[in-house]
Amino acid sequence: MVIKNALRLRAKELFASAALQTLYSEYVEQGKIYCIQHVAWEINKVPSGGNTRVRLFIAGHGYNHSLEEQQSPAADNLYTWNEAVWLIPGERLAIEIDQAQAATTAEMIMTGYWTELKEGMI
Repeated sequence: MVIKNALRLRAKELFASAALQTLYSEYVEQGKIYCIQHVAWEINKVPSGGNTRVRLFIAGHGYNHSLEEQQSPAADNLYTWNEAVWLIPGERLAIEIDQAQAATTAEMIMTGYWTELKEGMI
C-alpha cells in the first residue's frame, strides 16, 4: 500500500530585469516521488512585446516537458492547471514568462502528495 503524504509547495521570485524569466519549484528529493494535482500561478505585470506567454513545464533530465501555455497573460490573474502530474527525483515544475517586464513578481503554488520511491515505481 502506498502512503500518501500531503505536499504543498510554493515558489516566488522578483525578477530584476526584463527578459525571458523562469520560476522554478524545488527539485524532488532522492527517494521520493511527487504527484502534483493542482498548480496555480500569478504574475503581477503584463508581459510586453510580441510573443507574450506563460508556459508551465516539467524541468529536469536535460529537457523541458511542456504541460500548459497561457497566451497574453493578464497581470494579477490566477491561472490554474488541474491535471495530476508525477515528478521523479531530479525534476521540478517551472513557469516561463516570455517578454516579462523588469520588476515582475511571479508566484506558483502546488498541491498534491508525495510518497517514497520504491523499486518498480518508475
